[in-house]
Amino acid sequence: MSIFKNNLQGILFDMDGTVLDSEGLFDKAQIQYLEENNIFISKSDLRDFKGLSYKDFYPLFIKKFKLSETTDNIRYKIRTYLHKIMEKELRYICGFEAFFKSYILNKGFKVGLVTNTTRATYNKIQSILNIDDYFQFVITATESKRPKPSPVPYLEAMESLCLDPKETLIIEDSKTGLISAVNSGAHVVGLKTSLSSRQMQYISKKIYAINHFRELTL
Repeated sequence: MSIFKNNLQGILFDMDGTVLDSEGLFDKAQIQYLEENNIFISKSDLRDFKGLSYKDFYPLFIKKFKLSETTDNIRYKIRTYLHKIMEKELRYICGFEAFFKSYILNKGFKVGLVTNTTRATYNKIQSILNIDDYFQFVITATESKRPKPSPVPYLEAMESLCLDPKETLIIEDSKTGLISAVNSGAHVVGLKTSLSSRQMQYISKKIYAINHFRELTL
């Protein structure tokens, strides 16, 4: 698929699992917290939480594992664990940097990042990887009026960048993010870091599923 055949003016990226190889890091932080509370699980027990904003994640997390600690305390501890893990293990998704430099940089596209991550965690990521270097506009769950799976974050990004959905490409990976992207009216590509092609097609037949960024340059 060539992204240059549809008169596209802008590209919006999800962050975790799309730009950053970070989904597994949040899993590690959750597991560390639970194990310190004598709750032992596997990563598969966390599958339903993929892509959720903190506003949706913590009530479900607390309910599923029957936690008695306050939401604020749990958030603080998990965020602290996550940031320490990021310092050692955070990296870009394989192929993202090469794709950006070869097919986006200096091509005139308006480029934004739309994430369900908080601004505090985004700032930590920026301190490690200088992720701001890639994006003209960034919106996190902290600023958005509504988090994904609502289309609102993507529509807010398009408005800020003066983009129409018909001239915008969104690249996502999670169920939550793909629902948000499809309902925004933009063109949608699903990177198969979290879901299979079949799972993406179940969400919407409009999603173009890929294994690697290089498939967008054929």
